Amino acid sequence: MIPLSIQIELIFFSFGFGLFFFVVYFLCERFLYCENVYFRILNTGSLVLASTLLYFLGIEKISDGILHLYSLFLILLGFVCGEMIARRLKK
Repeated sequence: MIPLSIQIELIFFSFGFGLFFFVVYFLCERFLYCENVYFRILNTGSLVLASTLLYFLGIEKISDGILHLYSLFLILLGFVCGEMIARRLKK
């Protein structure tokens, strides 16, 4: 079992990373949907690889690289919350 303090750190890190991933996605959106298919594949692959590496480096520091299912849900929740905040700011 993982101690509760580590689980709480993992929860906040995963949610924060979801928000961070949304910001990076929002800033790189024009590069991810460019006309050239090869650049689109290269840009998408680079974004996925870099963000996955960054997330697992953070997980390594917090919980010795142990990934839990709820952390993936929290990344998704952070991404969705970032999108909702961006929509409200646009109005």
